[in-house]
Amino acid sequence: MKRAILFTFLFILMFNLQAQVDYYTLTRSGLSSYPMPGSSATTLWTSGDEQEQTGVPIGFDFYYGGKKFTTCTVGVNGAISFTENNISLINDLASTSNGRKNMIAPLWDDLILYSANNGYIAYETVGTAPNRVFIVHWKNISRYNDSAHDMSFGLKLRETSNEIEFFYGHCDSGNNLNASIGFNYYDGTNTTFISVTSSGSNPTISRTTANNNIDAANWPGNGYRYTFTFDKAWNDFNTHPRTITLADPRDNSTIQMNYFNNIGATNSPGNPGCTGYQGGDVWYKFTAPSTGAISIMRTGYGIGIVGYAIYHNAYNGTLVVCGGIMNNNANLFIPHMVGDLNAGDTYYIRMWDYYNDDFGIMPFYLAKIEGNDEAAYAIDINVQPENASLFILTSADNTFSTSSHPINSIPSCGGSGPNANYQGGDVWYKFTAPSSGVVKVHHSNDAGDWSAFSFAIYNSATANSDIYCGSINILGFSSPYEVKTVSGLTAGHDYWLRTWDYKNDNIGTSLFYLTDDALSVEDYQQLSFKFYPNPATDVLNVSADSNIDFISITNLLGQEVRYLAPDQKQVILNIADLQNGVYMMRVKAGEKISTVKFIKE
Repeated sequence: MKRAILFTFLFILMFNLQAQVDYYTLTRSGLSSYPMPGSSATTLWTSGDEQEQTGVPIGFDFYYGGKKFTTCTVGVNGAISFTENNISLINDLASTSNGRKNMIAPLWDDLILYSANNGYIAYETVGTAPNRVFIVHWKNISRYNDSAHDMSFGLKLRETSNEIEFFYGHCDSGNNLNASIGFNYYDGTNTTFISVTSSGSNPTISRTTANNNIDAANWPGNGYRYTFTFDKAWNDFNTHPRTITLADPRDNSTIQMNYFNNIGATNSPGNPGCTGYQGGDVWYKFTAPSTGAISIMRTGYGIGIVGYAIYHNAYNGTLVVCGGIMNNNANLFIPHMVGDLNAGDTYYIRMWDYYNDDFGIMPFYLAKIEGNDEAAYAIDINVQPENASLFILTSADNTFSTSSHPINSIPSCGGSGPNANYQGGDVWYKFTAPSSGVVKVHHSNDAGDWSAFSFAIYNSATANSDIYCGSINILGFSSPYEVKTVSGLTAGHDYWLRTWDYKNDNIGTSLFYLTDDALSVEDYQQLSFKFYPNPATDVLNVSADSNIDFISITNLLGQEVRYLAPDQKQVILNIADLQNGVYMMRVKAGEKISTVKFIKE
């Protein structure tokens, strides 16, 4: 969407507290003709007082107050709401009382339809995606107890741009009109609002004082409209980043939708050096989670390629990563992972359009992720001897896990069942096939949190199809649980194990382990080593039964941050200089290699 030409009468205000964007521009302009309902419009009422219709379909996704809505409540009293089922006749945009929240009000007052005036309230959705328009008409409606006078007005919500428009026809309302024009947003604690004072060709806006007294003398004008569009965001300046709360991607209620808006954005000092940066950037900041990893997810089109750069501790701090998100289906709702973050530290995100020649609004959010939420960050696990007296258990934790990409296909057993039922929320592990080419998958006798331990095995981190898919039922079954045998593997070859809970509706951990009948306990003992503490602060103590050939530590991006070849059984490893976060430690002793995850605090 190219830069829109702004008309006169621009009124800019800050609208924060998780609102859609931070600035709006109000334009008053004339209508070429007053909109009338089309043949597909649905008439709600032709007479009556205080009615509301809940669940009215908008016809597309409309983003408001940081959330997506597909339906609304339409009321006789000249307003709609995204959350209220009872639109109050008391028209206070600044109120947090029930019946007055998340309102969009072209003319909010105590109104009534008198059948003698041939009026109606109707709605419709017109146009084609991605430019559909939702319209509500209030035609020949009157102020309560004033049947001798009536007026006509309406509103439009626009797809993609999320613009809000009010349009006005005739006003013969007598002296009783006492209305509000504007909209508000309630965040659960506070209400922010835009209130219009209509005075012919010079309307004004306030976000601090709600005007609830618009009368017939201040009618917006027969054949005029108010259009609220997005202008330069408050976070255009690197010293004023907008704070983003990281979402738990499994819980929609925690998702704070953000709106990248580069309309009117200016250039910040310095060039991040990637994705066609030519200015026009805006800024955000967040606190890194304990896992040291986040994902950036684009949830709409809006503009073309969006570049991003992440800086540590300050907008002019150390550049951590620089990349871009394409404007296509392959990148929509795809998490772009960023690891190696220092848990608890502040990071700044700078975002811009590729070449700064495409202007508009793009919804996105940031989520915290598990380190092994994607195949590229699979955790190494060992195949253990079947006759071992004690097994090392791996804890599959899906607390913050999402659907995996680029392995985006549903596993072969993951459709409607009967056992696996894949619906996302997977985590990844990697193992080396034993000489027998056979691996048994076990679940611990501890039931854990999952209803079923479902899994698929791939021969690479980028394979689109699995070579095995199965599920171990847990809920409703007694231990020891069923054991799944996977054969035909290539000895010495690495395989990727994708695990998830049946239906992805049980959150927590599930304990499992892999075994091989042909592997002896004596062979396996060469793999064992110990390390402590975990989490660690300054040092790691590592020991093995035989001399350690090497210790390699990598971050979640696969970058090696420490390497040591001690040739001894016990090592004290200094990690004080590493950033806080999750790391993988790979230890080789003799011919055997083991990998474990540890946390640096």
